[in-house]
Amino acid sequence: MATHKLTDGCVEALERNKDRVIWDAELARFGVRVTPAGKRLYIVQYRAKPAPGVPSTTRKVTIGEHDGKLWNVTKARAAARRILGTVDTGGDPVAERIAQAEADRLAKARAADQATRDADEAEARERDRFELVAERYIAAALAGKKSGPEMARHLRRGPIKAWEGRQIGAVRRRDVTELMDEIRKRSLATARLTYAALRGLFGWCIEREIVEHSPCDHVKAPPRPPARDRVLSDAELRTVWQGADALGQPFGPILKLLMLTGQREAEVAGMTWMELDLDAATWIIPKGRTKNGREHAVDLSPEALAIIEAVPRAGDLLFPGRNAPGRKHARPEGEPTARPVAGFSAAKRILDGDVTRKTKEKLPTAELAPWRFHDLRRTVATGLAEMRFRPEVIERVLNHASGVTGGLVGVYQRWDYRDERKAALEAWGKRVAAIVSGEALPSNVRKLRA
Repeated sequence: MATHKLTDGCVEALERNKDRVIWDAELARFGVRVTPAGKRLYIVQYRAKPAPGVPSTTRKVTIGEHDGKLWNVTKARAAARRILGTVDTGGDPVAERIAQAEADRLAKARAADQATRDADEAEARERDRFELVAERYIAAALAGKKSGPEMARHLRRGPIKAWEGRQIGAVRRRDVTELMDEIRKRSLATARLTYAALRGLFGWCIEREIVEHSPCDHVKAPPRPPARDRVLSDAELRTVWQGADALGQPFGPILKLLMLTGQREAEVAGMTWMELDLDAATWIIPKGRTKNGREHAVDLSPEALAIIEAVPRAGDLLFPGRNAPGRKHARPEGEPTARPVAGFSAAKRILDGDVTRKTKEKLPTAELAPWRFHDLRRTVATGLAEMRFRPEVIERVLNHASGVTGGLVGVYQRWDYRDERKAALEAWGKRVAAIVSGEALPSNVRKLRA
């Protein structure tokens, strides 16, 4: 084993050769290794002190490559003394370096795992925000259902608005009860429908393990609102008709058609020209737009037909909304691609006393006792009964799936009373025209209402 007192000149004079080591005569276990490629590497070689019963191990530590600047003999020998000092006091620099490298590797792995978990948790928190889960539920479970748009509307106006930004798993029973109490102050019916929508949402979430428990459990559903019995008098009908004249397009004609046909708001607002046969004075509402899912034929009185014929044609719908193209949610079968007019609540506020933008004057309907658009449907039914039309005919006019057309009768009795229905609506149209004009009522109408 070659030994020589190493100097910078000596190291630089070493020629490229096969792999060999020249040891320093001044410091034992310190030397320079010359590689076939011509590199001169300062090294330290030592025998590590083993644990009892374990063979000793020879270690080699490369200090650095000779370049005359960063590493030379003086610097390398000083570094070697530090390493050998650790060895002579029982240390093992190589083992310590290996252990430190392993510790660093494990620390990096743990940090990467933690970063992944943090990212997954952040993604889960983002994904499980109440409003995002609710919108997924609306798209997956409510789309295409007849009650879907209504349930979605109650979710968006109530829970989504109240709990936006919160984790759905953080919603508690107390949150549900407080929200129900708040909505009940405004409308008992809305509270009940919102509660039903919430139960459906949390049941869907439990199936998908988004939450483990529903905060709706052990929360009583809001009671059913008392049945309304509001029927407008003849004088009130005349006032509503005058209010419809003042409203103008589109809610004026819609309001008049509600009074003349007895059909539902959404059915009238969504009326299309394709559904109408003006020559036969018939309006066929497809099953996709009726509440009970049955196609319904409405015979149009001359008064109703005149209102429809006065509506300007602008696309498929008689009463298109402002943003008619496109629709965010799925459309029921038979509904056109355009969006029907919306804003019944705003129209009702104007009728109830809000000043109009044009005249700044209240409409004549502002003095009426509280009423709703749906009360007109009850008013039509009551008026037809006063005119001695049979209950089964009235039920067919309204396309009711209950009452005298339900049960066994609804299953086995398929006669649709078409002639009687046509006579009823024509008679009712004449009666409304007489009420509006102030003429005497037909003789077959009892004087039950002022």
